[in-house]
Amino acid sequence: MNIFKGQDLIAFIAKFQSDIECQEYLAAHKWYHGYTCRKSGHGASQGRKNHSRTFNKCSHTESPRANTLFHKVKFGIRKTFFICFEMYTSTKRFSARYLAKRYSIAEKKRECLCSKCGWQWNQVNNIRSRVLSTLTNL
Repeated sequence: MNIFKGQDLIAFIAKFQSDIECQEYLAAHKWYHGYTCRKSGHGASQGRKNHSRTFNKCSHTESPRANTLFHKVKFGIRKTFFICFEMYTSTKRFSARYLAKRYSIAEKKRECLCSKCGWQWNQVNNIRSRVLSTLTNL
């Protein structure tokens, strides 16, 4: 991920100061090659305030988070970006409990972090180089 590669924490914080900036970045990356509805395959769409896309043919609305690592995460996308930053820039492996405590994630939401994100992050660690090369091109 180019946003992670060669950056220190201070530069990363300066780049992503709010959830909105994280959503903008995610939308730009997700739909870099154009917009296509996953349900109908139609391409014509309209942008929404929250960087979602509503497709004209089927009226399906898709958010930038949908079908990504950030899908159905119950805490803020900015926290998730910082967790990903820490995971990508560190050589250590982090437990979900450690990350939840470090980023002040509530107990109920921590279960989401442990169960849902835990297996996703294992997958991310397995395909780290592919993700890094994909986002390097942005």
